[in-house]
Amino acid sequence: MQRVLFLQSLGVEREFIQGLVSQAGLPVSIEWGKWQDVQSPAEVVGIVTVQARVDEETLDRFPNLRVIAVAFTGYDCLDLAACRRRGVAVYNVPAYSTDSVAELTLALTIGLLREIPRADRSIRTGGWKLDRHGTELAGKTVGIVGTGAIGLRVASLFKAFRCELIGWSRTERGEFVELGGAYQPLDRVLSTADVVSLHVALTEETAGLVGERELGLMKPGACLINSSRGRVVDQAALIRACDSGRIRAALDVFDPEPVLPDDAVRVMDNAILTPHLAFQTHEALARRARVTIANIQACFDGSDRNRVA
Repeated sequence: MQRVLFLQSLGVEREFIQGLVSQAGLPVSIEWGKWQDVQSPAEVVGIVTVQARVDEETLDRFPNLRVIAVAFTGYDCLDLAACRRRGVAVYNVPAYSTDSVAELTLALTIGLLREIPRADRSIRTGGWKLDRHGTELAGKTVGIVGTGAIGLRVASLFKAFRCELIGWSRTERGEFVELGGAYQPLDRVLSTADVVSLHVALTEETAGLVGERELGLMKPGACLINSSRGRVVDQAALIRACDSGRIRAALDVFDPEPVLPDDAVRVMDNAILTPHLAFQTHEALARRARVTIANIQACFDGSDRNRVA
């Protein structure tokens, strides 16, 4: 019997997943759990993961593995070189959470500018007025770092709030220019924008993209919003910048995740923190599950749709 091993929950009911497999007519059974616990590894032809690591040791365990379906847009949890050597097809789920991530990015920005978390805490602790006023988003310059699908959607939301758009991306897109955006060097985006919103994939090139020097370029009072990946930013340097009062930040992603109990990020000043939930909406998770099963079917059918390796 051919099996597909799910290393992690996809955030939907298992019955929903089983229903999708049945509807697709896939000739497989589903198994849930850690790869080390699989009793019949030779039967496993597919692995589904979100962020659980799949490396050489994992691949050695499953001699008949055909496909790894990453139920996520990013696939840095995989050893792609090892997958290629073994002829294991790798698929991802692009753009399933574009609206979810873009909407949270906007919410974090407004929450930061209007001091919403501090206002909430004030009321709950018997206070009323805050010691500083909020800031309007309208008319501000927003720097979009990474203008892929999510970056473009974020840009369109900020445009609706009458913001000026500037951006930097490894691949420049006409859609961003059509929105009224202007591409500029990264240093200029950082030094000019009132709000800097990060939307780059985590790669060797983007790890540490925003470090001590880059944070030092940002305008006093500027906001950094990160809903991409934690390692894109030097977290220690960001904590220092925020605690100094020079800039503010809203983070949905961290390095490492989950945040450690004694991590200084937990008590950093001038910041809003959310636990990597940008993609976690009912709509996005159902969409992700559907595309993940469709990707497994694509591999069985010999299709390269959503294939990344």
